[in-house]
Amino acid sequence: MPVDRIIAVVGSEIILLSEVRERAEPRLEELRKAAAQGGGELMLEQRSSKIIAETLDQMIDERLVTQQARAMKITVETAEVETAIANMAAENGVDLQTFEQALEARGKDMTTYRSEMRRDLLMFKVLNLRIRGRVKVSEDEARQYYNDQVRDVRATGTFEGAHILVRVPEGARPSEVAKLRRRAEELLARVEGGEEFAEVAEQESEDSVTGSRGGSLGKLKTGELPKALDRAFLDLEDGELAGPLRTSAGFHIIKLIERQALGVQPFSEVKNRIVGQLMQEEMVRQQKIWLKELRLRTFVDIRL
Repeated sequence: MPVDRIIAVVGSEIILLSEVRERAEPRLEELRKAAAQGGGELMLEQRSSKIIAETLDQMIDERLVTQQARAMKITVETAEVETAIANMAAENGVDLQTFEQALEARGKDMTTYRSEMRRDLLMFKVLNLRIRGRVKVSEDEARQYYNDQVRDVRATGTFEGAHILVRVPEGARPSEVAKLRRRAEELLARVEGGEEFAEVAEQESEDSVTGSRGGSLGKLKTGELPKALDRAFLDLEDGELAGPLRTSAGFHIIKLIERQALGVQPFSEVKNRIVGQLMQEEMVRQQKIWLKELRLRTFVDIRL
């Protein structure tokens, strides 16, 4: 029987090897079963050490958060624990008795589960208060994530687009290029302000081929336009504008008229789900940063 010992000090609290082994036991038991089926003693020893180290790291974080909870006077009431357990059972579609039996079948009693639930709720409360203000996801970030996911699918289909061209003469001086960009920005503002794209194209576009037909570029596939326009059209939904975009011809204001239906949900339908996902990912990232800051401010001595 190994001798128990202190393997970490967190502030004024200690963590014993026996505590870590007890927490890690379910994972260690799975590892022992896997090793018994083949893998050898060396694999068992190496992976056991890794599991112990990971569990200790988790317990150090929990101690740090618990100490913060005391300083902030944050507690978890018994009623909160019972409500959380009832919700967990409901989410699994079973009553509390069946839920408890399922836990026991996995080798966990309700007393231990309640203790774990209380700890998790306390962690959630502290982290929510300390981190929530750091977590911000803009609609632009969500749209960029959406575009990254659907771009390859969109590239397989066809689309109908239109453009307004402000030509830039070859060899134009920087001051002249800047002036022409401002003109393109003014044309974009007119369309965004309510003027019909086709009418502005007919009046102002310097592409003699498309200008007479309201700027229409016809039906296209990805790869048939200059790269800057190709990429911009991939990121647009029906009716959306982009620009000014620079090519060798000049500055373009573009509009996606219609895209082939490829089973891709519009951004408006998935925006909230994407924002929620990105918020969760950012919460995890900020949690790691905050816990690292806590370790720097707290005496932590690891003796593993």
